[in-house]
Amino acid sequence: MQEVVTGKRAELLSAEFLKKNNLTIICKNYRIDGGEIDIIARDGHYWVFCEVKFRDDENFAAVIEQIRPQQCRRIRYTARHYLLSNNIDEHTAAMRFDVIAIVGQPTKIEWFKDAF
Repeated sequence: MQEVVTGKRAELLSAEFLKKNNLTIICKNYRIDGGEIDIIARDGHYWVFCEVKFRDDENFAAVIEQIRPQQCRRIRYTARHYLLSNNIDEHTAAMRFDVIAIVGQPTKIEWFKDAF
């Protein structure tokens, strides 16, 4: 149960962090069969699909390495579904896939723009 609480806290911290960096949060925990996106946001004209990763005490590189190609495919598939279900042309929409890594106590946040 602690992991769920920690994951939710990490997502809240990430959303606050993105807001402080002038992104508009559109949706959190967007789920479909076969995929989930932790945060969907807007950064100017970009649609930002953000994966949040939390670890108690690892370096940022180790957190990023934990995102596997199949997870990237699922996130892209889910992003495509989001765009299509909201009548947004996936071929002309500017989009990127970011990762926010939250590590340790005290909490450190690293933002990897256009991570995959």
